[in-house]
Amino acid sequence: MAASNGIVHEVLSPDTVLIAGGGPVGLLLAAVLSRYNVKSILVERNKSTTKWPKMDLTNPRSMEILRRLGLADELRKQGVRADVPQPVLFCTGLPAPKAITSWEHESVDQFRTRIQRTNDGTLPLEPWQRLSQVIFEAWLKGICEKDPLIELRYGCRVEEVEESADQVKTTISNVDTGALSVIVSKYVAGCDGANSRVRRSLKMPLDGGPIPAFLLLVHFKSRDLTRLHKLGQFWHIFFFKKTGEFSGAIIAQDEIDTWTTHLFLPLDADESKVDSHEAIYATLGGAHEPYPIKVDEILVRSAWRPNIAVARQWTSLHRRVFLAGDSAHQLIPTGGYGMNTGIGDAYDLGWKLASVINGSGGISLLDSYEAERRPVALRNSEHSGVHMQTHQAVGSLMNGLDIDAINSDTKEGKAARQSIHEHYQKNSGENTDLGMEMGFRHRSSIIVPDGEHTSEPEWSPSRYVPTTWPGSRAPHVFLNDGTPIFDLLHPTGWTLVTFGKTHISAQYLIDSAEELNIPIKHLSLLGESLAEELWERKMVLIRPDQHVAWRGESLSSPAAARDILTTVVGKKPPPNEVAVSEDAKKPKHAFTATTQLTTQVDVFGLEKMSDFQR
Repeated sequence: MAASNGIVHEVLSPDTVLIAGGGPVGLLLAAVLSRYNVKSILVERNKSTTKWPKMDLTNPRSMEILRRLGLADELRKQGVRADVPQPVLFCTGLPAPKAITSWEHESVDQFRTRIQRTNDGTLPLEPWQRLSQVIFEAWLKGICEKDPLIELRYGCRVEEVEESADQVKTTISNVDTGALSVIVSKYVAGCDGANSRVRRSLKMPLDGGPIPAFLLLVHFKSRDLTRLHKLGQFWHIFFFKKTGEFSGAIIAQDEIDTWTTHLFLPLDADESKVDSHEAIYATLGGAHEPYPIKVDEILVRSAWRPNIAVARQWTSLHRRVFLAGDSAHQLIPTGGYGMNTGIGDAYDLGWKLASVINGSGGISLLDSYEAERRPVALRNSEHSGVHMQTHQAVGSLMNGLDIDAINSDTKEGKAARQSIHEHYQKNSGENTDLGMEMGFRHRSSIIVPDGEHTSEPEWSPSRYVPTTWPGSRAPHVFLNDGTPIFDLLHPTGWTLVTFGKTHISAQYLIDSAEELNIPIKHLSLLGESLAEELWERKMVLIRPDQHVAWRGESLSSPAAARDILTTVVGKKPPPNEVAVSEDAKKPKHAFTATTQLTTQVDVFGLEKMSDFQR
């Protein structure tokens, strides 16, 4: 360390990454880098992990990633029991005689049984896991604290980031003393949230806007299960106003005593005048009178604005600073895409950055991060709005009936309830759209496309279509002995999966990989007819993230193999292409369910912005 103008300058070794932000994305990125033997220093402005219950479901694709890191089973020990089902109820309030309809989401055990019985490539290897972000983040911090390759520095806030061609200078302040220091590193990952100082320092535009809603969150403890479970056990309950719009929702966080309510307020409301207990009662009452319960403890509360926004640029000019998680995208809760998209960011950036640092990857690998992950965030952002519109449409189905009529056994009441039921069953993809969660197909310079005479398989947001189309997540399948094919892939590197007699072609690739210092495993599968059918080609090259880099029937020469490998690891210069301008990347219209499209560059702000959005 050296001092300049009284400010300590710390120069990190070239193999150490600076991570700004200690939320789930920053912590997971540190764990991924460590998996590849890359050191990191993580700075976080808060002194401890989050108290905000922002996420409550780790989706199947995220669980597959955690399984690959050896963390899935440990995470499940922290969450809701595997035998607990996850029904989502829709009603006019807990005083109502019964729910109008429900989504009957299966338990982890039920999901796992379906995966084992439906061995056709359409399902994930791992079921989802209910778990509050409060628990997730604290658990992941504990893992990182024990890792000798990870240094955590809480109470340290990023003030400014300056990038040059060969390094990044990050100015840090101590939140207690205000003392400044500078960390000089080769790479910085900006995982520092919606109000990212990394993003704002480098003037990376953020496009998007809020939905026309304002909510009061109250996170609390209660064991008053008799009243809370009046309509039955639930994961979520959505409550309707008399107009059919949402009045609020409640989330069961742990199936024991921890809950979160969200009460919709007028945009001009003064939330400071709303008592936390009264907010809970009003939420549970829905369109009826407030519904009191015994509250044991108020944990936290905050008003907040749902916001949909995506950064126009995820990679800095000199490819030394990268955005991930909420600094790169903000999504509304519907669909559960927010933190799960961030988990995908962390894993993608982690293995690519580590490959470059370790020497097996080239510069195009870094370019592919934005090229591959930003389209996923854009699509997820849009689809979260689609899910919101499903809820917004309920008002038109009430047929102008009052609440008593809606809940009555009259012909009109039954007809309205049936319309609402059919609407929600037809649009039931929230948290279950596997095409959205794991069906994305990357397109970038490090993907070797099929020939001109091959047609891309259909894509569906609701279901995953099993395919090894280049860029796709390869299909999960249990082999003849019951082993998941994913468990046989190289733990951190590349895997060449072959079916049948491909000895010479396979050897071309294996030999070339060794020459290029690319970690690779040859997985030869004979007599695996189901896997061979689902994987579609005799040879499939799998990336460290289980996505397909290339596939084919054979290779003509060692030169052909080398050409493929230099492409997929980013060492082959991409063809000359016209660079996409920043203006061309700006969305042409507001995201679905939002009312405006604005661009923020060196500032970030929302009307009625919450503490956890700052």
